[in-house]
Amino acid sequence: MARRGPALLPTAVAVGVPLGVFLATAAPSGYWLDAGTFVAQGRDFGIAHPPGHPLAGIVATAASLLPLGPLSFRVALASALCAGLAAFFLHRSSFATLRSIGVARRLVTPLAIGTTWWVSGAYGWWFQAVRPEVYALQAALAMFIIDRLIAFEQGWPDAPDPRPIYAASLGFGLALANHHLLAFLLLPAAAASLARAVRSAGFRALWRATLACALGASTYVYLPLRAMAHPLSSLGDPSSFANFWWVVSAEAFQKNQGAGVPDPLGLRLADVAVQLAESLHVVMLLVALGGVYVLLRLTSARRIGAIWCGILLVFIAARAWLGFVRNNPDALGYLMPAMAALGVLAAAFLGAVLQMLPLRVARLSSAIAVLLALGAGWQFVRAAPQASLAHERSGDLLDDTLLRELPTHSVLVAHGPQTIFRVAGLRAEEGARPDVTLVPVPLLTYPGMVEDLLGEDPALRDLVRGALMAGELRQPDVQSLTMRRPLLVELDPRVPLALYESLAPSGIYHAVLAGGATVADVHEGGDAQRKRWGGLLTRAAFGADADPELRNQVLWRRTHDAIFLAASGERELARDAVEMALLASPTERILVDLRDALDTPNADGELSGAIDVRPFVVESE
Repeated sequence: MARRGPALLPTAVAVGVPLGVFLATAAPSGYWLDAGTFVAQGRDFGIAHPPGHPLAGIVATAASLLPLGPLSFRVALASALCAGLAAFFLHRSSFATLRSIGVARRLVTPLAIGTTWWVSGAYGWWFQAVRPEVYALQAALAMFIIDRLIAFEQGWPDAPDPRPIYAASLGFGLALANHHLLAFLLLPAAAASLARAVRSAGFRALWRATLACALGASTYVYLPLRAMAHPLSSLGDPSSFANFWWVVSAEAFQKNQGAGVPDPLGLRLADVAVQLAESLHVVMLLVALGGVYVLLRLTSARRIGAIWCGILLVFIAARAWLGFVRNNPDALGYLMPAMAALGVLAAAFLGAVLQMLPLRVARLSSAIAVLLALGAGWQFVRAAPQASLAHERSGDLLDDTLLRELPTHSVLVAHGPQTIFRVAGLRAEEGARPDVTLVPVPLLTYPGMVEDLLGEDPALRDLVRGALMAGELRQPDVQSLTMRRPLLVELDPRVPLALYESLAPSGIYHAVLAGGATVADVHEGGDAQRKRWGGLLTRAAFGADADPELRNQVLWRRTHDAIFLAASGERELARDAVEMALLASPTERILVDLRDALDTPNADGELSGAIDVRPFVVESE
């Protein structure tokens, strides 16, 4: 790998800065989104949601051996290290690309450093490095593969060496074992290089590449082996071939693509462009277009340029096809290779322009390149308010009400994936509340989930059967269960309005009361709930600059609280809930309309009594 590569000191500078930033800003104690499932996976080589992410499970469990802080922090550190490794291969790739167009080394060194800093300091890249997730690991593998493809093309046709292709193939197999969809997206950019390797070394090159890929992909054996050992987290139970295929094929998510996404494709492409522009700046995107021209115009760099252009086009198109880009940090994880491509393409254009300056101003061009590199450090300052999770503890503020303070031997019916994953992470990290039974409604269709639940608690049979058959909780089922155990429900559009008469606010959930809830039950519970939320947001210093996921939690939960209270006739408490939700999203149309409805007098001209909340309930899919 050292052949034609950058010197040690520039590499240390290029990689050391982002790596230090990532380590210093990693989430100290878990996060929202999918973080909890990867924390649980790191407890004992567990199995995450489809496609299982076996390589991530190995990395997370290895990170758990670090004697540093809680388990969630250790898994976040693994993401930081992987993102640092991705930055290392990004630096090498940008250096090799600039050299391929004949840029002098005095210019290549600062430009390659600047490219590494600008891309890795972007919010879309940085945020993947500081939370328990799979995208930093996937980026490290993707950048390694790209680096090896470029190394092969550097030797073509004078001294073709297929060994970089074999290394890239091994990396591809490992990438398949982490996030197979993102791995497959690398194939179009790699196809021409593989064909050239076969052309120069014969079909033995193809067989060797295939074997190297199979070796990396054999990591999938992890899934059935661990499932048979019953780890703490075993989503999908891939112990049989049918379940294994269900997990690996990610059947649960296959509807979220193409025609299954509500927005038209053109709008989705625009969303991707906006996200890239916000992370990298629109000027870089425009400069990158010049880099496309430079790399494809020069014969010496055309093959390398084709790799970068292929990466850029395929990853942008794929993310647009999948949809759900706006306000989705995971979508930015998909775009990490595209960000790298844009950074390198922009550097290629700048390098070509500086190289064209007359020799008599060589010092000036070198100084400009150095200034560009130093200026790239501003990216870390620009993105820090969004990307850093060093002081983010919003999840900790809710953990007591999410799990720790629940009644003894209670049953929690959870509808929100973030609630389910957060609870899983808490249990993996501190063994919290093993007496509480979690019913994860969105995951009930996962293979083995119902069997595990009923094996743990047979009394859940009617509740679970009703949720699966009717698609919602049924009044007789919840009333029967609450006679034996405390039963808490997380409000959601899937909770039927008819069930409201049995519910009273309890913490951030709603308790099912035997025989139904009285007016006093709802009022006392709602008032306590209002005070509890007020205390939580005061402790979080909640405001316009609050963490986006905390704002989402407040918006979602308090909106449903307001709808429940409005349907129960508690207009004053409902108004308080609406105003609190509006702090998270001041222009949310449903909330504005609900506030107007609460301020509309009833038939007697009084601002009291229940209102019809059906227009304010979001239809669930």
